[in-house]
Amino acid sequence: MAFIQERKVVANGLDMFIAEAGEPGRPLVLCLHGFPECWASWRYQLPMLAQSGYYAVAPDLRGFGQTGGPESVDAYRMSVLVEDVRSLVAALGYDKVILVGHDWGCALAWQVARQYPETVAAVVGMSIPYGGPAPEAPTEAMKRLFEDRFFCMLYFQQPAVPEQELEKDVRDSLRKIFHSLSADGIAEYKVGEKDTGLLDSMHAPEPPPRWMREEDMDYYAERYESSGFTGPINWYRAMDLSWQESRGDDNWQLTMPVLFLGGLQDPVLMFNQKALQRMPDYVPDLRTVLLDQCGHWIPMEQAAEVNREILAFLEEIHGQD
Repeated sequence: MAFIQERKVVANGLDMFIAEAGEPGRPLVLCLHGFPECWASWRYQLPMLAQSGYYAVAPDLRGFGQTGGPESVDAYRMSVLVEDVRSLVAALGYDKVILVGHDWGCALAWQVARQYPETVAAVVGMSIPYGGPAPEAPTEAMKRLFEDRFFCMLYFQQPAVPEQELEKDVRDSLRKIFHSLSADGIAEYKVGEKDTGLLDSMHAPEPPPRWMREEDMDYYAERYESSGFTGPINWYRAMDLSWQESRGDDNWQLTMPVLFLGGLQDPVLMFNQKALQRMPDYVPDLRTVLLDQCGHWIPMEQAAEVNREILAFLEEIHGQD
């Protein structure tokens, strides 16, 4: 991470922790992470973007890492998260941004682009396809689909219980989650009928994968041992509030150039197949690339391929050498 510097920036009332690479004044690429992650999930992308002529910034998002945030679920509505991004872009001195998002960061990137298309020059989304408006509240759809079976997003609706499970041994929890949703671990990860917790059917590998070395895991564990999981899990708890807020919206088209990257072994993408199929209806300027031997952790598991795809896309839309 030799090219990467760290600092805090005031954005939408938060002291937002950011990692940055490249020179301010060059085109801004803002990289938004997912769960259970932090800015460091972009450690393979930031130096590449900087070397390619961009100013690359990856924040710890609201509730995560060294940014932190309030404990109330209401503070994690998508409308608030969108303003976090808008405010950060402005605080960095820009009125245009290229958004790169993965997992929750991808869902957030879609909403920033939808609500403020004049600010977003292009989007690279990973894992969470954009399927336009949802006809019913997310938790209602999940309850209908999963009935009495365990599903992590419904489990996360409970107060305190998920935190107690994940914080019992933070490092072990993170190792199990990263492995089980990766291309290497997904075949072994089968949710059991009697599962009552997220980690019940997960296990951790020996040795660690090439894309998540022990020193990388140390960094993640240190962040979550300090911040806890309440802020990050509140993103899930606020899903229905966010859906309710957007019900009256009528602007669901994304008109800017979009690249979507998915992992063929990503269970999250498998769960969102209908949205993937609907995506061309809402995103006319769309390129889709599905990566083999790639699970949920796309920017890390297939970093070299992801970097190539991002650069090719940016060169296409900017005409850069």
